[in-house]
Amino acid sequence: MMHGKIDLNLFFVLKAVYEEESITAAAKALHLTQPAVSHAMSRLREKFDDELFVRHSRRMVPTPLCQSIIQQVKEALSHLESTLSDPIDFDISRYKREIKLGLRDILESTFLPTLIPELLQNAANITVTSRRVTRPELENALANKELDIVIDALVPTGPDIRSTLVCDEHFVLICAREHSILKDKTLANYVSASHVLVTLKDSRLDTVDLALAKQNATRQFALQCEHYFAAASVVSKSDLLLTVPSRYAQQITSSLPVAVTTLPFDVPLMPIHMYWHQQADEDLVNKWMREKLLALADELLFKKMINEG
Repeated sequence: MMHGKIDLNLFFVLKAVYEEESITAAAKALHLTQPAVSHAMSRLREKFDDELFVRHSRRMVPTPLCQSIIQQVKEALSHLESTLSDPIDFDISRYKREIKLGLRDILESTFLPTLIPELLQNAANITVTSRRVTRPELENALANKELDIVIDALVPTGPDIRSTLVCDEHFVLICAREHSILKDKTLANYVSASHVLVTLKDSRLDTVDLALAKQNATRQFALQCEHYFAAASVVSKSDLLLTVPSRYAQQITSSLPVAVTTLPFDVPLMPIHMYWHQQADEDLVNKWMREKLLALADELLFKKMINEG
């Protein structure tokens, strides 16, 4: 009779030996060494106080006890494996959780007006806190659970941080509607103008300036601030120029009297990624929110393509 705790992995070995009729073949099927399978069978024999299999020619033949339990073992293992493969009937309305997002101001304006009304209707117990995070802070904020999900430009992270591409952004130029550059859009006029730079503390990583450097050009900043709407408000009332990702421009132009145009030089696409910590990989609420944000990003990108078309 079997007593005490037993390693469930041993039953996978039992099933493999039964089906393969061989220790060697079972080891191969399980990607284990032959001694490891033999050791597992020894432990099972001790637990059941039965040989379980006897050698007959080159086959391992199950004993009567083994025959009497094998069907139950196979059914139980099938149920265990189904929990890994079958979709879980997940109902977000049953959960109460605060989700902490790391979003810059324009991303808040992009996602929250659609996300929050849906949560209020379908997941009233899920609340959202959003704050800005500098790129050097990103990894620690996720590791320390200060944030659950961050959406930002592509940045180097350690192996514990997971990420997925949200979209690739191209850059555009924002200026006052009567700005002279709209009539003569050249690289020389662009770099001779004064600019606004939107950047967070300790995170000045600017794709535009790197692209200008390849043209042996630099730009001068009359203002540096942390909010795109503030920057665009200044631009709408001055001769300053603001260079932003196109999705940000879409939000800005819906609220402010500014013009949007292409740049007079090439700038590489800027990948926007979603980040989370590996410890949240299988967190059902975190996973649900990641999928929701990605779906919203796809929906907003589709709407943008329709509007531009």
